[in-house]
Amino acid sequence: MKMYELFLTCPKGLEKACKKELQKITSEKISISSGGISLSGNILDIYKINIHSRIGMNLLVKLSDFNFKNINELYKAIYQYKWHTVIDPKLSFSIDTNIIAENRNLNNSQFASLKIKDAICDKILKAKRKRPSVDKNNPDISIRAVISGQNCKIYLNSSGNPLYIRGYKKNTHKASINESLASGLISLSGWNKNDNFLDPMCGSGTIPLEASMIKKEIPAGIYRDFSFQKWMNYDRDVFSSIIKNAKQRIDEESKSNIYASDINSDYINSCNSNLQGFKFNLGLNFRLKNINSFDDSKKYHIVTNPPYEIRIGDEYQINIIHKGFQKLLKSSCSIYIIYPENSNFIKDNYNSKKISTIYNGPIKCGFYKISI
Repeated sequence: MKMYELFLTCPKGLEKACKKELQKITSEKISISSGGISLSGNILDIYKINIHSRIGMNLLVKLSDFNFKNINELYKAIYQYKWHTVIDPKLSFSIDTNIIAENRNLNNSQFASLKIKDAICDKILKAKRKRPSVDKNNPDISIRAVISGQNCKIYLNSSGNPLYIRGYKKNTHKASINESLASGLISLSGWNKNDNFLDPMCGSGTIPLEASMIKKEIPAGIYRDFSFQKWMNYDRDVFSSIIKNAKQRIDEESKSNIYASDINSDYINSCNSNLQGFKFNLGLNFRLKNINSFDDSKKYHIVTNPPYEIRIGDEYQINIIHKGFQKLLKSSCSIYIIYPENSNFIKDNYNSKKISTIYNGPIKCGFYKISI
């Protein structure tokens, strides 16, 4: 079976967690690279990683790797590839070019994308007598070019939409955490699936929903489609077999030990709406509750994304959160939080261990285990 060079992007700071996850999906050699994970894999691995990876963002398949001096050489090298065996002219495609080190003759990513697009269309037109269309917003086939000086690497994005788009979330709020990051934080916290899990500031419910999928062994990509399903070499029978096997391992009968709450009733309504998007029973209930009102006798493993005073939250809310954390810590709960590194909230109130530096969108954060 043909092997491919693969690259799985993931949120910054979660590379080690992503590698650990992949080691459970594939037996191929895996290494951490800048911005993600490099590995080899066959078409089965491509399907499985897209279906099962909770932390990965986009699984890229390398098609070409070449050096060039100028824009004409770039065009010629792209044109030489057998694009008519990859892209059906009936389908649309897009080009995303990332210049990480400028070529003295090429420093504009939009211009590079234009020349790459022209080369691809010209090659397919010559072979098939028809040009594919370009769709920047919702393409059937996604192509990524990475240019570093005089080197260019061309990838097919096998995922299409980023893998954090699971398909279950109908509602979010402006400080919502994405699903891949949420699963990564749960992994970094070391939750063993047996301890009671709690997110007392659940927002749109992403962290507890991801924890429930982990608990029930529901694959992250079970609800969605992937770009590789429109490839010319797509094997529907193989994909269906992988999906069937994945569904057979789902454990709907295991008792839920995952708890989620928020003080905002609109958020709870959104969480319940998201919960209705699941085809499997999670056994999860979202409750309207103040962080200060939890039972002192119950011990929880807590992973949460509290307000930062940047996008939501104010001083009064932050004080309430601080009191709630103090109470939960006195009950011997383990608390893991993601919070901006430039804030004094952690260092002024708690002893802490920073597990990783992580970006929540554009915000540079630390993922901390806090104690008193």
